[in-house]
Amino acid sequence: MSFVSVRSNQSYNTVKKATEFLAVFVALLLISLPLFSQGSQGTIQGTVFDQSGGVIAGATVAVIDVARGVTRNLVADDAGQYVASNLNPGTYTVRAEFKGFSAEERGGVMVEVGQNIRVDLKLQAGEQTQTITVTGEIPSIDTTDATLGGTVSNSAILSLPLNGRNFFRLLELRPGVITDPGATSGASSTNGRRLGADLLLVEGIPQIELTTANTTINGNYKGGGDSSNLLPIDAVQEFNTQQNPKAEFGWRDGSVVSVGVKSGTNSLHGSAYAFGRDASATDAANFFTSQVTPATLEQFGATAGGRIIKDKLFVFGAFEGLRVNVGSVATDTIPADVAMGNPNFSMVDACNAVKAANLANPATNPAVSALSAQLSGLSHFQTGDPASCAVTAASSSFENLFPFTTNTNTTANFLPGFPSTAPLNNGLIKGDWNVSTHHHFSGMYYISKSTANSYATTNILPQWFAVINNNTQDYDGDWTWTPNSTVVNDVRMGYSYGHNQSAYSDQANVAASPWPSGYGINTGVTNPLYGGMPNIQISSFSGQLGVGGRSGIRGPDGEAQFSESVSYLRGKHAFKFGFQYVDAVLDENPYSQTQGVIKFKTLQTFLQGTVNSATILNGDPSVNRRQHWYAGFVQDDWRVTTRLTMNLGLRYEYYGSPQERNNLFGTFNPSVNAATTPALQPNSALGFCWVLNS
Repeated sequence: MSFVSVRSNQSYNTVKKATEFLAVFVALLLISLPLFSQGSQGTIQGTVFDQSGGVIAGATVAVIDVARGVTRNLVADDAGQYVASNLNPGTYTVRAEFKGFSAEERGGVMVEVGQNIRVDLKLQAGEQTQTITVTGEIPSIDTTDATLGGTVSNSAILSLPLNGRNFFRLLELRPGVITDPGATSGASSTNGRRLGADLLLVEGIPQIELTTANTTINGNYKGGGDSSNLLPIDAVQEFNTQQNPKAEFGWRDGSVVSVGVKSGTNSLHGSAYAFGRDASATDAANFFTSQVTPATLEQFGATAGGRIIKDKLFVFGAFEGLRVNVGSVATDTIPADVAMGNPNFSMVDACNAVKAANLANPATNPAVSALSAQLSGLSHFQTGDPASCAVTAASSSFENLFPFTTNTNTTANFLPGFPSTAPLNNGLIKGDWNVSTHHHFSGMYYISKSTANSYATTNILPQWFAVINNNTQDYDGDWTWTPNSTVVNDVRMGYSYGHNQSAYSDQANVAASPWPSGYGINTGVTNPLYGGMPNIQISSFSGQLGVGGRSGIRGPDGEAQFSESVSYLRGKHAFKFGFQYVDAVLDENPYSQTQGVIKFKTLQTFLQGTVNSATILNGDPSVNRRQHWYAGFVQDDWRVTTRLTMNLGLRYEYYGSPQERNNLFGTFNPSVNAATTPALQPNSALGFCWVLNS
């Protein structure tokens, strides 16, 4: 099997021809009833034989969902073939009957996510009232296609020890798949591909984060730790990885990871769990601090599923909560009150050095700046008495942004010890409605919200923590129509997105306002979204005043998808063809450093107010991107003989030009006549992708 992929920019004529071809192609698909992508479902197919090995055309085949009591009745075609597509994962019984033959029944057929199970049935001549039950296991090797990979079942997921209960960490159990050790969740690599090249499908809906190589569900946004949201692992039926996937899968060129969520059954089922960790009771002391680094974790949740109407209407729900509080051993260097030693590390000594230099040569050595003295807690300078460099601790009425400068430390090393907290709540609900043997509807809603406290290693005060709000949601709806034994039509729609904001605890404080509602620094910034302390950096120290560069809003960031597709069985050919549309949305307002960044070379130049460099964001950084993706595919699984199956497929993908909702994207064209035509023109680059699978 091989993939050939070509991407290039095309001229207008090429675009026009390709668009016309795509239109004709889509029209043919719609006329023919378009094919499904069974990312979260499975298939049972096979042949009905007589005892001599001849095929039995017209045999009736019943595929029975044991847990839900739903039966799909089929009729074998002229080649004795049958196929039951778009089956929910679970245990099935397959039964075949024909006049003049005893019925044969194969029980315990396990259908897994994304798997194609072959069940051939051999009928013996005899009374129709007799039933032969076959109990042998289905062969574990899939002989129907050349796709590599495999499925991790729910029993394996729940039985294996998994810190954090993130199913993404189990991907490494599949050959060729790795994740970045120690990194956050959401990006994996297959067979040497770069991280983020794999495609995650949850209930058939792509989970593509547009700004990074991450995924929407079980991805991470700035909060550190493992993941900003979690699909409850007790709600995962199983997940499947496919390498060298068929033509029905695309958008990313790595493996396809398909996750199926549990459904309700006729019997009530559920689970409840709680896990906890307290580092003070289990961990050894940190070598450098001789103390146990604080770390507590509580993870708890429950699932429940059952029937609303027997054999017809089912519901399943899940909730999981996570509470994490992790300390830090990060060390910063800050000015400490050292009576003797290196004056570069002492606020008092640096103040005295500035005073002495100013008295010796005031023309070239400025005096202590009143604003710097205010920020540093130099109390006498704030009252107009430069005779003393005494430092006063911060209070509700007195400003001092350097912690512990009043302590008699003999080192400039400072361990803030700020904890990172990540309260996380995840929930989902899924419904299945078997209207009749021909129509099945399902839908799922997933939501995850968290508000995490995170800090950069340079933070020295808690008011400069990043407050990270995460909101991830996923909507999925599916309609499967089985008009007869040879055709299955599937329509799937979904929308998956994340909406995130990274702000600061002091964002409501206007910098120009007096302490404690502000810092007494007139930066000229009046937009309340950009409030807070400017970022002040002193080269000789690792600690910083104010916020870093992590603030901003991102979202919605995700995709809305529509796909319609059809599976058609004709003799030894199992055809699939379909159409997919994705509307990609990415809104951002990355307003990092909008409070301003001010840099000083030394503590002395900071006290003098001698700035080395300064920057501030001017203007509106927000951007609202839109892009449309289209794909069509044709697949033929041709069973040439009982020992040879050929998988043939062709996929076409079209990525539309990225657009900005307010028409802010453009391309500079130096060849135009600037007097008559604007040199900055709307962006019109187009990208194409052909993928051949054979």
